[in-house]
Amino acid sequence: MSKPIQSVERAMRMLEFLAQAEGAAPLGAIANAAGVQSSTAHNILATLIALGYVRRPATGSDYRLGGRILNLARIAGDDDALRRHFRPLMEETARRFEESTYLIVPSGDELYYLDGIELPNNPTAHSRLGRREPLSGSAIGLVIAAFMPGVAQALANLERRASLTEDLEQARQRGFAFEEGKYQSGLNCVAIPLRLHGETVGGLCLNGAAKRLPQRTLVSIAGVMAEIALKIPVADLIIRSRI
Repeated sequence: MSKPIQSVERAMRMLEFLAQAEGAAPLGAIANAAGVQSSTAHNILATLIALGYVRRPATGSDYRLGGRILNLARIAGDDDALRRHFRPLMEETARRFEESTYLIVPSGDELYYLDGIELPNNPTAHSRLGRREPLSGSAIGLVIAAFMPGVAQALANLERRASLTEDLEQARQRGFAFEEGKYQSGLNCVAIPLRLHGETVGGLCLNGAAKRLPQRTLVSIAGVMAEIALKIPVADLIIRSRI
């Protein structure tokens, strides 16, 4: 067996300690658990933060597990749990607006259509359920990336455009993103992030014919989608502003 790489071993110890500490711990405790000085722990944690595996809220000193590590846990775990949590939201949104809705989660540099309510009036020719599509070039990809640093980095690697940072910040401030005919001519879409226990795990997307969903309608729908989601005890999401 080859000798373990020390920095990787220490990073894994830190992640394991954070998981055992119910997802949050101060720098000193993490350093002790990994058997390193606080300065070394700080540098390793800074790298993990940049990669999206750890986060540190601006209002606190504790380090927490980030969205990227939680997404790995989701992939290794049971996707049925996410379907159960968010199925009522999809059903109510589809019923309210009579448009198709989808539960979408990140998977590397792709998006995975985990579940959905597809209505006969949907302009798309084929079902999207179970499909994987590129992370870039969509409202749902943008809004998920806005709230998941690891996904944002993956998107930046794909798109490499100067305006991406501004678009991500705009989606972050609004709490939603929309597109008009970008994915498919004649198809408009609005998307919001979905969270469980404070962590973004994916997004909800509603799409339909452009003639039924002009920009003003898309913005209005985003607010209602958030209101519906707030009725789900395990979910929390924010619509911060209008256009």
